[in-house]
Amino acid sequence: MKDEIEAALKVFGEMSQTSTGPDRYTCNTLVPGLCRTGRVDRAMELKNRMGEWNCSPDVVSYCAIIDTLCKGGLIDEALVIFSEMLRDSNVVPDVVVYSSMINGLCKSGRLNEAKKLLDEMEKRDIYANVYTYSSIIHGHCLHNQWDEARRYVDEMMDRGILPDTVTFSISIDSRCKDGMMEDAWVLFELMEKLHIKPDMFTYTSMIHGLFLSGRLKDAVKLFDSMLNKGLQPDITTCNMLINGYCKNRKIDEAMQLVKKMKQKGLQPTTVTSSILLEGLYRVGRVKTAMSLFNDMPSLGQSPDEVTYGIMLDGFCKNGNIEEAMELFESMERTGVSANIHMYSILIYGFCQAGKLEDARRLFNEIPRKGLVPDVITYTAMMDGLFCRKMLSEASKLIIEMEEKGCLPDAVTYNTIIKGYLIAKETDKALQFLCKMREREFLPRDPVVSLLTNTLSADELKKL
Repeated sequence: MKDEIEAALKVFGEMSQTSTGPDRYTCNTLVPGLCRTGRVDRAMELKNRMGEWNCSPDVVSYCAIIDTLCKGGLIDEALVIFSEMLRDSNVVPDVVVYSSMINGLCKSGRLNEAKKLLDEMEKRDIYANVYTYSSIIHGHCLHNQWDEARRYVDEMMDRGILPDTVTFSISIDSRCKDGMMEDAWVLFELMEKLHIKPDMFTYTSMIHGLFLSGRLKDAVKLFDSMLNKGLQPDITTCNMLINGYCKNRKIDEAMQLVKKMKQKGLQPTTVTSSILLEGLYRVGRVKTAMSLFNDMPSLGQSPDEVTYGIMLDGFCKNGNIEEAMELFESMERTGVSANIHMYSILIYGFCQAGKLEDARRLFNEIPRKGLVPDVITYTAMMDGLFCRKMLSEASKLIIEMEEKGCLPDAVTYNTIIKGYLIAKETDKALQFLCKMREREFLPRDPVVSLLTNTLSADELKKL
């Protein structure tokens, strides 16, 4: 294409030197070509010079420039050209140019401006098509405005505009993310009735939605149906299915799917292995997890922060705190830096293993690493201090946490209240219970049980 445009520009330059010069057709053929090769500045320059040859840009040229500017994120510049086009008496705007401008506005989050253009179209008797509505619907979905997206789907169908695969997929995806799986199924089945083929995005959205609603069997059936229809899943869809298996403790099925992926030439990624590692630790298969982790480099995979976090968590939860610390100390030599999530995992692991001094050493190391403890880190350290009846230090940590603007969450409050109740510091426990209720958090069952066993009937009535 670039070679063709260069040749066209050469001919155009020669035409410009003649007495007649290029005509309107020639200019308006070259402008879209320049845009397609990313030379929008040259296209705009040509548009502005057309008057020299007594010709003017047509709607196709305007549309090409506007569309290219929008795709480059230059929305304001596109709007300037769009306004110029509307003032040009030689140009009759059409649905294509309006749709291009609406699509650009929607993708950049300027939904109100997009809606105004849609209304303006109607006033000009320019009727929106499936592409126009798809742009509006997708824009609202991108910004979590599901109700508005659904309203435009309904409006579109009321006007007799049949949604295409893109529109259906956007609508299905929004319903899946909103937990409205029955509605998503209705739309998915309607696609088949209308002989509109679902694409990979449609299937991936449905499979993800089914997992979120706990319908693993249905997700697997849909995955198999997709394969039977000749659609090859991408790595995202496969990882989603593997994750579903792992979360449901079906690790063998997950491993089998990885084998099938390889047979079909789809190579597992670091994300795939990280998902499998989490699943293996969930069912206590520590040795298999370690073997997979060690094999990652030979598979062309580099463990990242997420992978190391999963490994550390898996070691700690399975009682292998020493192995976790060894891995943590060797990690930085691989170029992966520790983050606060990893420190929180190790601090909690050491506290659970009764190694409070090791936990405190790590906690004190955090600022030196340029990191800031978060609510999970503070809560893990508090839990260890309360378990060792070190109430004074726990209280100091609570004050420090609040002074640094780190607000306690429900888990923190439960930890504090439980710690004070076990230590027979009932008044302090009740103070934090009041704060907890002010934040509209609820105590967990173990804390409720402790309160019931600690307080008198009259004290319980006052709560």
